[in-house]
Amino acid sequence: MDFRQLQYLTAVAEHRNVTKAAEALYISQSALSHYIRKTEEELGTLLFDRSTSPISLTYAGQRYIESAQRILRENERMMKELREITENMTGMLRIGVSRDRASYIMPRLIQDFQNVYPGIRVDIYTQSGQKLREALKTGRIDLLLLPGDGKETDATIASQKIYTEEMLLCAPKGFLPESGHLSDPHMLDQQPFVLLKQEHTARTFCDGFFRKHRIRPIICHEMSSSIACYRMAAAGLGFAIVPYMVTQLAVPGMDVDLLSLGPKAVTWDVNIYYRKDAYLGHPEKDIIRMASQLFSSEYLG
Repeated sequence: MDFRQLQYLTAVAEHRNVTKAAEALYISQSALSHYIRKTEEELGTLLFDRSTSPISLTYAGQRYIESAQRILRENERMMKELREITENMTGMLRIGVSRDRASYIMPRLIQDFQNVYPGIRVDIYTQSGQKLREALKTGRIDLLLLPGDGKETDATIASQKIYTEEMLLCAPKGFLPESGHLSDPHMLDQQPFVLLKQEHTARTFCDGFFRKHRIRPIICHEMSSSIACYRMAAAGLGFAIVPYMVTQLAVPGMDVDLLSLGPKAVTWDVNIYYRKDAYLGHPEKDIIRMASQLFSSEYLG
């Protein structure tokens, strides 16, 4: 079985664009196009519909990709089991995390992990929460580090809490009384906000907070980074709601007030997610344990 062929075609299905898939695979577009044509000729059917933009899967293509993903996952599971049996701790561990959170967590976590497992390369995938969840479900990443309420709706996914983090309001300097917290969330009604785009987990949190307190924000800007939201608030362009870790990454001394979202801190949990059918060997279990040890002792907020 040509596992490379399976990997190549699943990459095309993921990116829905041959050029982007070739870039991600570090091969030429012509070589990838050759693999697609060769596979379709061998199967006697088209896998991709080139008449759509972006390209889409035919029905045969959908079934092929579903089977290819299952085969690749089973091969990955087998290789991990053999790694445990032979104690040959080499290979790759793929972790998905948002770009901002990667800057905060991964330098500390990877340093500890690679002291124990120098033969295992850690690949970090940074995307929005929505895209990272899809990557976990399809097996493109092994672990996902993402905030949430821990109530996983997908029966194929399991999670483990790593730490609790406070969500903070960023307000233009001097706009609100210096009480340290927001006395009445509804005072934010009809105020300008800089928010993340809809596909981000923190945006889902903000939308839920607004609904709960019947706040109708005036959305001035939508960004792809919580740090960008923080800096926009510091520039006086609106309010922002960001995780505590963002305040540790931002440039010190910025002209912004940070307040709790109420008399009692409003928090969310940062979890590690993984597929229930995935094999968790010593490296996977140890990096989860290391993450818990590094951050669970810190109440972030």
